[in-house]
Amino acid sequence: MALLVLVLAVRSALPTNVVAVPAGAPGPETDGGGPEIRLGPVDVRELHDDGSWNRLDADGAVYGYASRTVSAWGVTVFLGEGEPFAGTTVRAPRAAWDLDGKTIGLSEGCRAARKDGWTGEFSAATVDLAGSVLRVPGPARIEGPGVSVQGKNLAWEWVEGKITMESTTSRLSPAKAPGRKG
Repeated sequence: MALLVLVLAVRSALPTNVVAVPAGAPGPETDGGGPEIRLGPVDVRELHDDGSWNRLDADGAVYGYASRTVSAWGVTVFLGEGEPFAGTTVRAPRAAWDLDGKTIGLSEGCRAARKDGWTGEFSAATVDLAGSVLRVPGPARIEGPGVSVQGKNLAWEWVEGKITMESTTSRLSPAKAPGRKG
């Protein structure tokens, strides 16, 4: 029995060219090839000198060592955590975080929400972490207290609290005043 345990231990310590990946794993492939690290549930943080951070949580991810990119699926991005403007959350089916370029590509679109009640539904988007801007060149829809706006070419500057968009169509919802009926 001891010999069997020793053989298994030595065999598992030997280098191989095979990487064990569960069958049917839904993980994305990294661009450019090269070595990669496959991860299960993941929490990636970009820490800043002032104590704030941006965080990406995902069901699974692949880290491309040569490209310095994290490609993930089942993604939630928390922007500006630890800052007064914290509270922007972005959810997407897939994301690619370029760690050198400080951008997160959301090729399959995303949904964003602010703690103050603003939400958005966006086509393919890019989160520019250095500029603190969510950019959507295609169709976008945002909703806030009493207003809904649709358009294209959205730029959401979450630190400044500023949203710009082209070709907009707006809908105002009447607010219920206290004491009014109907």
